[in-house]
Amino acid sequence: METKITKNYFEFGSVKYFRGKAENVEIGAFGEKKDPVGAEAHLEVQNKVKSDYLDKRVRFITTTTVDWDKATKADVEVNGTLKFFGLNGKAAVNGSYEKAKSANLKLTKFAIDEGPLKTMLNQDADAARNFLADEGNDGRITSEVWVAMDAQMSEHFSTSGSISVSVSGSGSGLDITASGGTKGSQTITLSKGTTFAYLLHKVKDWNKGKTVIEDLEADYKGMS
Repeated sequence: METKITKNYFEFGSVKYFRGKAENVEIGAFGEKKDPVGAEAHLEVQNKVKSDYLDKRVRFITTTTVDWDKATKADVEVNGTLKFFGLNGKAAVNGSYEKAKSANLKLTKFAIDEGPLKTMLNQDADAARNFLADEGNDGRITSEVWVAMDAQMSEHFSTSGSISVSVSGSGSGLDITASGGTKGSQTITLSKGTTFAYLLHKVKDWNKGKTVIEDLEADYKGMS
């Protein structure tokens, strides 16, 4: 699919993902959507759900190539130093626009599907659900993130026979492990600072007392 990178969004196919303040955003982060219909719409993070609640619910979705030459250095590094994952290292390392081009970095998406997300909010993540109820129309939760990987790590995740999710040893992030193939078992830790772009969900329908979420809907860049 075609991709495009600007300082405010990453476009994959026909969908635009938020990039505003991505350095503060993790999967499961919730808060208020600022500048909802403006060019700089982004999530102002209030907090995030416990990593335990995301365990076994987050999954690998896809990997895509990027024509970095079509992006500018200012756009790629708008949120600070580019972070990416490589082989044999759980933590993301510092990169740059030049590194993205020379190493042909790719972007990889992880997500929590709408069904598991609703179940998590209704059954486990009380603080996030209560925040969304109180915040109203501007309340959002992060359901998908894109992270950068070098070509070898990206290929490993794309061809791995088994991908598992668990809480990181520090408890502050998620460990994603891809097993099988010539590279063996490779683990990355999704944590604050590793997100390149993200997608949000908002509550579409509550029960009468706003204690149970009945329906969610995705919120892409450009939606109100």
